[in-house]
Amino acid sequence: MSETKSRSPRLSRGGARMVDVARRAGTSTQTVSRVLSRPELVSEATRVLVEKAVRELNYIPNSAARLLASTTSRIVAVIIPSLSATVYAREVDQIIRVLEPASFSVMIGHSDYSERREERLIQSFLERRPDGFILTGTQHTDLARELLKNSGVPVVETFDGDNDAMDISVGFSNYEAGRKVGDLFRSRGLTRIAYVGGRIEQDFRSNARFDGLDSRLREDGLAPVARIQLKLPMSARDGVAGLDQVLDVDPLTQAIFFSADALAISALLECNRRGVRVPEQMALCGFGNYDLADATMPALTTVAVPFETIGELAATAILDRINDRVKEPRRITLPLQLLRRGSA
Repeated sequence: MSETKSRSPRLSRGGARMVDVARRAGTSTQTVSRVLSRPELVSEATRVLVEKAVRELNYIPNSAARLLASTTSRIVAVIIPSLSATVYAREVDQIIRVLEPASFSVMIGHSDYSERREERLIQSFLERRPDGFILTGTQHTDLARELLKNSGVPVVETFDGDNDAMDISVGFSNYEAGRKVGDLFRSRGLTRIAYVGGRIEQDFRSNARFDGLDSRLREDGLAPVARIQLKLPMSARDGVAGLDQVLDVDPLTQAIFFSADALAISALLECNRRGVRVPEQMALCGFGNYDLADATMPALTTVAVPFETIGELAATAILDRINDRVKEPRRITLPLQLLRRGSA
């Protein structure tokens, strides 16, 4: 005779069902559903029993069935321009930290700085019936705006405090950031200044930084800022390409404002390699206050952006709207800090 082996009860080929979990835990299916969707509403003892049964039976919740039976998905869709940029990773990390304790999951998509790609992501995500959207910027296609408006879900737009939002915005003034850098360069008496950032048709928030810088310099009667446009997404190495293009346009350039610290850092390292003295011969300023900005020689002057705070406030705004704590559109504009270090 073959040796008898201890086995778990056999289940149907379709896998464990919610009723199987309920029987194993000694609860109702309603209780199982509540543990899976709103665990904070269930006693700890019951939650432990249900979670134990879920593990033992390898139960996988049927999200489609749950959506049909519920008016909410407990999902917030977040669309960012890039998965590789640490600034957006820091924002998303805070969004998750706020939403997870409230039993919301985060669905992430990246637009690759393309409005059309963002539009397609919105269309796709709406099929999952998210309870809200957190988007980057206020520039979207007409169809994307129409889809979001018709969905009736709250929308928070981040990183842009200069333009009107569809519903709620949490951001900062890119225009004022440019003016702050202009003030700094002028305080040093610099007159030949350039800007390196994304293409006009791609990077709308960078456009506002350039406009702020240019307007400040025009107040002093200076020539228009030389602008170098790079295709998005950009790599750190593009900072060297931006530096080269600036010097091709005007070899006597005294200062450069880069739209991101990664660009400014690579340009600073290249200046050191070439023997260009920073800031005596070339003043450099970045944007974002990335992790390595204060580790260069000299340390990088930059504009500090509260990325984590933006994520926290955006997620909180979504929860406030979902829970009817706030019903009116609003704009939250955060202050920026210019960190003057050795490079400018």
